[in-house]
Amino acid sequence: MLFRKVNCLGTSPRGIRWKQIFNLEANLGLLYPLAVLIKKRQIIILVFTISVAFSCKNHIKKEVTNHKYYDRPISDTVSTTKLRAVTNQEYLQFGVSVAYVNENNDTIIPFGKYAYYGTDTLEFYANVLEHPNDTTYGRQIAIDRNQNVLFDIVMFDNGPEPFNEGLMRVLRNGKMGYANKYGQVVIPCEYEFAKWFENGKAEVTYNVKTYYDLDDHKRVESDEWFEIDKEGNKIESTSQP
Repeated sequence: MLFRKVNCLGTSPRGIRWKQIFNLEANLGLLYPLAVLIKKRQIIILVFTISVAFSCKNHIKKEVTNHKYYDRPISDTVSTTKLRAVTNQEYLQFGVSVAYVNENNDTIIPFGKYAYYGTDTLEFYANVLEHPNDTTYGRQIAIDRNQNVLFDIVMFDNGPEPFNEGLMRVLRNGKMGYANKYGQVVIPCEYEFAKWFENGKAEVTYNVKTYYDLDDHKRVESDEWFEIDKEGNKIESTSQP
């Protein structure tokens, strides 16, 4: 870059040796401020590029759905006969066709509707993928032994999200809430976005914008976050104005 700039100034014809330029104090005096100017321009261009990239966020429009869900009774916390996941493929792995059988190998949930999504034993509910045929996959959902859909699953690291402090985030028609280990939605799915529980509190919001960052990762932003406890009650701020 510096050599080309020198060419433009007419100080170095084609073929001249590098040492003929840089061993002269006069040329050094000329090139140093020129190099500083170029670097400043490069920095300005870089900052401008980054600012433009962030100002042109491609916000994601949320899909509107009207799926039906089943609420497991809060009193239903007693385990019945557990069901075991089986497959008609060579290995039981994510995405293969799955069925659930009881201890007598009687089929309770048959093949032809779901794919395996990490639940080996159905005690209260199972995470599954809708899989009506060999080439089609649908929603990631939680079902009970009667195939009632309890909620849609929040993704984490290419799989179902784990529990945090006894609760996990779940979805119903695009809204987020929290469910317990029994598959019961204990904090209603009414928030546009909800974060994990930490130290008995979680940040939630009714107003959020979702977009992809420069690395194609999904991000959310909101100016209206507030905290709730594990009962879903809003925690009032104690900070002084």
